[in-house]
Amino acid sequence: MTRIRLASIAALTLLAAGCGSQQPATPPRSSPPARPGTAQASAAAGFTLLATGDVLPHNEIIRQSGNDAHGHGHDFRAMFAGVKPVVSGADLAICHTETIYGRDGGPFTGYPGFKSPPQVAAALEDAGYDSCSTASNHTLDDGADGVRRTLGAMDAVGLRHTGSAVSAAEAARPATPARPAPPPRPPG
Repeated sequence: MTRIRLASIAALTLLAAGCGSQQPATPPRSSPPARPGTAQASAAAGFTLLATGDVLPHNEIIRQSGNDAHGHGHDFRAMFAGVKPVVSGADLAICHTETIYGRDGGPFTGYPGFKSPPQVAAALEDAGYDSCSTASNHTLDDGADGVRRTLGAMDAVGLRHTGSAVSAAEAARPATPARPAPPPRPPG
């Protein structure tokens, strides 16, 4: 065997040995319990942040949402049903939406220029998302009108957004979570 090969085997063996799951030599120290209502008590309760990427319906997805609506527009809720328990269980759930919304009734387009049904916003809110980032390379796929429609659809269902804005004043306003932080969870 060559020296490089032997060195590689030795390095991989050491790496694998380091991945073992032995108990630490000394147990981790626990701090004394904090009084209820203190910063330490609420920090120990935890906070779940969920962030997902690229909500970007292509033509096939748009067609399926029409089928799922049974002739009444578009319905994307079935597509989010599998992730809804996880998304809605987070303290703060944020998505990144790559598309803009067209007028109700269409026309809608997938790749390369995206214009999705506005019902995407209701499905995101129904799945449990609190907020979406909207700044992407597709933000202006339908110009300023597309941005206005998209943010208007999100506002209509109570879905917060950041990344694009309809005015300088809106762009200057900091984004805040849509719902207040939950009360601290009981220990245990």
